[in-house]
Amino acid sequence: MKDKVIKETENINSNNKAKEYLQQVRKAELHIKSLEEEIETMKELAVSIGSISQNEKVMSSVSQDRIADIICKIEDRVAELKIKMTEYIQLRAEVMATISKIDNDDYQQILYKRYCQMKKWEEIALEMSYTYQWVCKLHERALRVISKIL
Repeated sequence: MKDKVIKETENINSNNKAKEYLQQVRKAELHIKSLEEEIETMKELAVSIGSISQNEKVMSSVSQDRIADIICKIEDRVAELKIKMTEYIQLRAEVMATISKIDNDDYQQILYKRYCQMKKWEEIALEMSYTYQWVCKLHERALRVISKIL
């Protein structure tokens, strides 16, 4: 009985490690989206400060400094975004290569659709003509296979 509990705990831990590995793609993509939103917000702020300054008779050096500071921060964020996008592309390619090592096509499809295309379980089930429960069961099995690959 004790051996069975230990083995089940090991399976859960290895599945969690596999899931964490696969979820890196989603986390990287979300980070990129938040950077893009932050850049857009900063651009809007710079434009609004610039338009306020244009309405003034004499542009103060304080407002010019604020605009310059915002532009520098935008440039920093854009540089960070480029780095994160490069990392994301490499990470996604690595995860896709790992998924492709699985011999079972259903497992591959489920993992690819979930972790690379960010699809919901219901969508995956519908596209594959399986029930939601069956997709979850196949996903669990696929994670076991991935954990052995890792």
